[in-house]
Amino acid sequence: MDMLNARLAVLKEGFAQAGFTITAEKPINYGWQVKVSDGQATVTVNIYNGKKGISIVVGGSGSPLKTAVEAICAGKTPAAGGGAGKAQLIAGRPPGFEAVVDFDNKWIGLDESGKGDFFGPLVVAAVLVDEQTADKLAAVGVKDSKALSDEKNRALAERIREECAHRFVELAWMPAEYNAMYSKFNSAGRNLNHFLAFSHARALESLLTQEPAKFAIADQFAHERFIQAELLEKGQEITLIQMHRAERNIAVAAASILARDRFLVSMAELSAQFGISFPKGAVQVVGVAREFAGKYGKAALNQVCKLHFKTFEQI
Repeated sequence: MDMLNARLAVLKEGFAQAGFTITAEKPINYGWQVKVSDGQATVTVNIYNGKKGISIVVGGSGSPLKTAVEAICAGKTPAAGGGAGKAQLIAGRPPGFEAVVDFDNKWIGLDESGKGDFFGPLVVAAVLVDEQTADKLAAVGVKDSKALSDEKNRALAERIREECAHRFVELAWMPAEYNAMYSKFNSAGRNLNHFLAFSHARALESLLTQEPAKFAIADQFAHERFIQAELLEKGQEITLIQMHRAERNIAVAAASILARDRFLVSMAELSAQFGISFPKGAVQVVGVAREFAGKYGKAALNQVCKLHFKTFEQI
């Protein structure tokens, strides 16, 4: 199933880059089925994982959409006009911008850290790169922070801050601020994804006040309109791409490293302040939280952890 899932992820990314939408998907015998639409027509794509490997069958009668989908499934670029008027994919572009005709090789990447950690802040970072900067960052090993050790992440974060001086923003919601903001969003009937979108938008807007840019890219953690709805005047003037596995883009990878580094530094500061070593993640945290509450009182947990986690109910 790993091969099937990997191929499925590549196909979904290809469909998204071509401007197509997956309207439905479900498991089938020996594989997975997705329905792909260009807003007018729909085709069915069956991906099978058999003894001879992955095979793909695109259903439906002949149409521009089917031709484009078959090209994507074959690993080819759809011909211009082959996607019912959709933009042609342009080779050599940074991930996410292959179908953006007026792309100028200057863009902002966004990512966050701490979303799934019970203790510590939520950090969102934005990094602006151009073609030259992107090459330098790739050369020193910048990649998704999840693939790096804490030590390597720290070293690369310092390098990114040097190479991208005055071209990055780090927005950290320390636990007390985070809890207050989350409560505000929750009271308004909005959830964590809305809060994340708001935070991404504020980081983006802050960076745009330092230097203008026409393009930005972020991971699609929720509906693509979430971040778009939170943008202010400057943000409304850019093209924002949201895609799954956006950390393949060097600017998003750089943002992930800065966000993770800021998170780790903040965790160390909290541990020094309270004399307790706070674990990362969301498992094996109850004992530490109880230790903290016993020492400082339950109300003080607001200063070190995210209160809306279900883990909090166990303390």
